[in-house]
Formats: sequence, C-alpha cells, structure tokens
Amino acid sequence: MQREEENVVKIAEFLTGNSWIVYVFIFVGKMIEVALASLRSQLIHKGQRVYGGIVALFEYTFWITITASAISGFRDDLLKVVILILAFSCGNIVGSFIEEKLALGYSTLTGFFTNEKEANLAAETLRQRGHALTILPSLGMDNKQRFTMITSIMRKDVHAIIKTLNDVVPEAVIVVSQSQPSKQPSKFAIKK
Repeated sequence: MQREEENVVKIAEFLTGNSWIVYVFIFVGKMIEVALASLRSQLIHKGQRVYGGIVALFEYTFWITITASAISGFRDDLLKVVILILAFSCGNIVGSFIEEKLALGYSTLTGFFTNEKEANLAAETLRQRGHALTILPSLGMDNKQRFTMITSIMRKDVHAIIKTLNDVVPEAVIVVSQSQPSKQPSKFAIKK
C-alpha cells in the first residue's frame, strides 16, 4: 500500500514539473483521454453500452492521472493549460477518426432508380450477397414512376455496397444515413 502511494506521489511530482517531457506526456495523455471519450460516446450512442463502459474506465484513468494533476499547478505554468486545450482539440479529431475506422453501428441505404429493371437488378445483386431489402414504387419530381430501394446494413459494409450498386446501376442515386435499430436486428433486416 505504501509503495502505491509513493508511485502516485512520484507521478504527481512529475506532472507538476515543467520539462519538455512533461509537456509531451500531458499532450499525449490528454489526447488519448479525449479520443477515448469520443469513442465512448459513440459506442453508447450506437447501443454498445458495455463496450462504452469499458472504454470509460480507461478514459477516467487518463483523466485522473493527466488532467487533474496538470491543472493543479496551472497558475505557475500556463503552458500546461495551452497544451491541454490543444490536446483536447486533437483528441476529438483522433477519436472521430478511430470511430470512423471501426465503423460501429448500422446505416440505412436508400437507392433511387429511374425504372423497375434497374431497381430489380440492384436488388437481385444485393440479395445474392445476403442482404435483405425492400423495393417501393415512388413518384419522382416530374410525377414519373420511380423505384426506391431501402436496406439496413452494418456501417462497415457501406462502401462495398455503394461500389457494388454503382458498378451494377451507375445512374442510381444512393443516400446513406446513420440509423439505430429499435430492437436487435433480425434475419429480415440485416446481414450479420
């Protein structure tokens, strides 16, 4: 127990120092903390609460060790505050980049086709790859009959599906929006 207290005191003494190593440590630590906060927020928003809670443990550990310790001596060293602010900004960018690469959650893909043949060709292509979808007749701006295809997909599959649809029906208009299922996806909604 005494050894742990000594380690905490050493960390606090290190962070209250003003060498360039301290500034780098504060910047990197704060950036990681904010990136984790951004990721945690996205996980919880997308319904993955357990993973969000696990990320929160690491996030708060960084917050306690970096931010709280660095702020304790900010009156004596305003550069630490500037570094915290810059790291906060960079951390948001890094966190959103990580979340984008992980492609968590689901998207709704809507395709608009000028005729039934194109819509059926696109639908058959996606169905052969295991995707469930719905095709609806619709009216275009000129009151001509069009066809709308709607499917829910995992975000990690969005780019591949758009490429497939563009290869099959280049004239189609594709719109992707983020979505969150109101209940667990079934075999009728989303390919796993």
